[in-house]
Formats: sequence, structure tokens, C-alpha cells
Amino acid sequence: MKKRNILYTCDDAYLSLTSISIQSVVENNPDTEICFYIATEKEDSENYHRLCDFYRNEKRIRFRYLDCTKYDELLKRKGFDRWGSNSYYVYWKLFAYDGLDVDTIWYLDSDVLCLKEIEEPKIEKAVGAVLDSAHADFNRTAHIDESFYLFNTGSLYVDVKRWKERNCTEKLVKYIEGMKHQPLLCDQDILAAGLQDEVEVIDPKYNYLTGYDYYGVHNSFVMYSLDKKPFYREEEVEKARENIIFYHCLGGVFGRPWQKGNESPVRKQFEHYRKNSAWPDYETEMHPSALFKAEKVLEFLPDPIYDRIHNLAQRIYLKRLGKQ
Repeated sequence: MKKRNILYTCDDAYLSLTSISIQSVVENNPDTEICFYIATEKEDSENYHRLCDFYRNEKRIRFRYLDCTKYDELLKRKGFDRWGSNSYYVYWKLFAYDGLDVDTIWYLDSDVLCLKEIEEPKIEKAVGAVLDSAHADFNRTAHIDESFYLFNTGSLYVDVKRWKERNCTEKLVKYIEGMKHQPLLCDQDILAAGLQDEVEVIDPKYNYLTGYDYYGVHNSFVMYSLDKKPFYREEEVEKARENIIFYHCLGGVFGRPWQKGNESPVRKQFEHYRKNSAWPDYETEMHPSALFKAEKVLEFLPDPIYDRIHNLAQRIYLKRLGKQ
């Protein structure tokens, strides 16, 4: 039987959403022993026990608790924002690997669905990651070299042995210590600038982003000027759509699949995994921002016009953000 290791980092409240992602992994990998490493706030919390107890009869499924608070003091000293229930959990994915006794592990965000059996990419670096579709101007705004790849950290494939041998945690700590600006996309900025030489680009099927589905691949390239930065070719992203392994349920005008009234392209798949999870009734309200509301109103426009307006809005937003 195959074996897989999966890591999630989340605060206690997000264990409900994490459970749905876990269920998608369990269902699509029926002939695999899976060890889920959960880095959350409290091992003795009611939610953590509810998650573990749900799979107590699944002999091939195991859970391990991780305490990743070791670097919280550094993050606090640098003034990084806390998330959720006053936690630094969004950064823990950068520090979890030194304490693991495994060869390789997948890190997944709680909003990632597994849609088919997991494959492992062949990498020669410490980390395999998918490129993020952030606007081409983002690197400049985030004070990251414009030639650097920007990775989406919703899904990461980590060669733990290489991570340790190449002192990746120490490199990230050193980078964070020297940072003069707050990260715009939290851990993504830090991974891109602090570990660029240790991250390898992998197929977008390992972290397929919702926007490609909702807007279309070509439209997404126009909206975010993706042809103006180190990125995939359009045909590579189109091909990935036919073989998606991990689907990242990002937000936008379409909403997240667990929000009431959402138009997410994977709402039906999400509903299936939710009903079979430890939190079958998990649902939240949708509170779109003024920008998303404006975008939604403009959807009646022809694609070429809508795409250009979206592109311009992103550029203006990033320019203003860079002046703060």
C-alpha cells in the first residue's frame, strides 16, 4: 500500500474547513496509508478531537499533532499580522519541517480540494510549488526582485531531507530578520524572496487556481498580465485543467464554495466532500468587498473590455498599496 504524508496548519476554528479538505484526500486515495500532520493551536481542543475521532475506524488514516509556535516570537517582533483567532498559523508552513521524521510531505491549505489520486512530482530542490497568478506588478509592490518566481503556497511538495540538509529554515529566519517591509501575501512573499533558489516550479495541476475556471485561462492571462512575468504558457495551464490533483478554492466575485450563494466552479464537488466530512453542515455568509461587488456588476461587458478594466484596477490597487 502506498504511503503519503500531508500537513495542514490552521487555527482551531479552521479545523472544520480543514476536515473537508482531508475528506477529499481520503476519498480520492483509497489504497493509500495517509498520515495527517496537523499544526493547530491546542492538541486538547474539542475540534481537534472531533476531527481525529471521525476517522478512528479508518486503520489506514493517522493523525499527528505538531506544535509550530517556536517562531511566533520572531513573527511578533517583526510586527507580522496575526490571523483567525489571533494566531500566526499562516506562517507555520514555513517552519514545520525540521521536526518531521519523514522523507517527503505535501503541505495543503484548508481551502484545497484533492480531486484525484495524489502523484508526487520529481524535484531536485527542497520544495516544489506552483506559480501564483498574481498581477505582474506584484513583485515590485512587495519589494521582491521582478525576476523572481512568485509561488502560491496553497500546496507545497517538500523534500524534508533536502530541506534539512540545505538549512532552509535558517535561511527563512535570516531573511525574516532582515525584512524592512511587511509581507503583502504573508508566507508567499517570504518563500519567494527568502528561498527562491530552493523552490522548483511544478505543474499547475498540483495547485489549480479557481480564477482559471471562472474567468478562463486566456482571460486570466490578460487580467493579470501573466505574459509579462516568469510564468507558465497558456497551453500548460489549459492542459493542467484536464488532470487536476489539487484544486485551490480561492475567493473572488464567485465566492468560496462554503459560502452561501456562491458561484464557485467546484461548489458541487465541495458539497459532496462536506457532507461526508466531520463537519457536514459547515457554511458561512458571503461578505464581498466593494471592489468585488463592482467587478460583479461589470460582468455583462464583453470579455476583452472586462479583462482590461480588471487589469487596470489591479495596477491601480497595487500602486496605491506600494505607497502605504
